[in-house]
Amino acid sequence: MNLSLRLIATAIVILLLPGQSLAAGKSAMDWIQTMSEAMRELNYRGTFVYMHDDQLESMSISHMKDETGEKERLLSLNGEAREVIRDDKSLTCIWPSSRKVVVDFSRKNSFSPIFIPDDVEKISNLYDLKLIGKDRVANHQTVIVQIKPRDQYRYGLKFWINADNGLMMKSNLINSNNKVIEQVMFTSLELLKEGEKPELITIPPIGDNYTMVRYHSGDRSGSIVSQTSWQIGTMPEGFKQRSVLKRLDSASGKTFQQMVYTDGLASLSIFIEKQSDRQLPSGASSMGAVNAFIREISDFSVTAIGEVPAVTVKQMAESILFQNP
Repeated sequence: MNLSLRLIATAIVILLLPGQSLAAGKSAMDWIQTMSEAMRELNYRGTFVYMHDDQLESMSISHMKDETGEKERLLSLNGEAREVIRDDKSLTCIWPSSRKVVVDFSRKNSFSPIFIPDDVEKISNLYDLKLIGKDRVANHQTVIVQIKPRDQYRYGLKFWINADNGLMMKSNLINSNNKVIEQVMFTSLELLKEGEKPELITIPPIGDNYTMVRYHSGDRSGSIVSQTSWQIGTMPEGFKQRSVLKRLDSASGKTFQQMVYTDGLASLSIFIEKQSDRQLPSGASSMGAVNAFIREISDFSVTAIGEVPAVTVKQMAESILFQNP
């Protein structure tokens, strides 16, 4: 084989090796940072399929960022026409079949199946990030980044990231057995043209037969708990308390406390409320990627729940303590 043929053969081999051409470019952490910024800062719309709990759901998304802040709309395209509208302050969920509208504080990763890391540098201390190849999703070239946890307290992830604009095209949520337990895959995703705005509404027209459930009145500071007698003894490394909120369930008229914890990627909540006659039994339960653990402390019920492994919610629930002020 002459020199020119050897060079051509070598080039073909390099192109066929997954991830080889990526080594000279961005690192895995760079790509995750690019994706995080793109999903929050760019204006786009698209449709995706969401696989979870042995179900397949089709959804549309519209996203816009302008001088007034970030706005997003999610709409279920099959089954019940559920709709979620989010801005920097509020989250509005519309449930047509039950004629209910729920208004809550805006929290990006609490309602959307699309995982976006909050703190890329922080997660690099808890997960191993690695470029593992290239692929084509919805006719877009992507790079694949694997996020593998360093312990059993969180799930792993794979992201397929658009090589041109940084948008997330596909994601797999992976358990400790390397099984995909949730998947999001875009079938179409496009950037909006300059000056173009997606169909975004702040509050949809609601008929008199709808029930409005407000977990806050619009004044966020009024519901934040500055001090609480409930404390966590020990928790998995990397998890930090994001907020402690006192909430009013307008349907029952009862108040409960919510403590939110995150490691920058995974998150979970602990709900504390007075026991009732309809109290769920103590112990573990799960639904797809979501795990929960309930325990009783005196006449209170403590529920830890989130898209984290069962061992994580169990440890958090069993570690919570009541300390008299």
